[in-house]
Amino acid sequence: MAFRGNFEYQLDDRKRVALPPKFREEFANGAILVPGLDGCIEVYTPEGFEAEARVVERVPAFSEQGRQLRRAFFASSFDVQRDAQGRLLIPAKLLTYAGIERDVVVLGNDQRLEIWDRTTWEEQESTLPGARASALQQLAEESAAGGGG
Repeated sequence: MAFRGNFEYQLDDRKRVALPPKFREEFANGAILVPGLDGCIEVYTPEGFEAEARVVERVPAFSEQGRQLRRAFFASSFDVQRDAQGRLLIPAKLLTYAGIERDVVVLGNDQRLEIWDRTTWEEQESTLPGARASALQQLAEESAAGGGG
């Protein structure tokens, strides 16, 4: 399933965040939370986590980069269960990492969800149209240079 859209929530007093109702069944077998590369919390289904793990494992484990990548991905991951109301308990370590205190945005990003501090997301979101245009321009240039366009 490709996750998409964004949804505004608040952490409850027990540091739980609701999953968007249309995605809750995808997390019936739990979720894996990982510190995201851009200061958010990535939320994977077990299957999505395994697919991402296969990408991580493409970097050789005997290299320093491979060892560091595995530590950053696997050692910083948290297995959590969805409660009956479709909420996930977010570990304090991840809340601190993402700068989340109360207001959050849960957004779909293809094969994962992301949980953002609302203010941080609003700042990030304002840069997205320019980033999209730049990425599309680069693709067009690469395609033209390769004779594909």
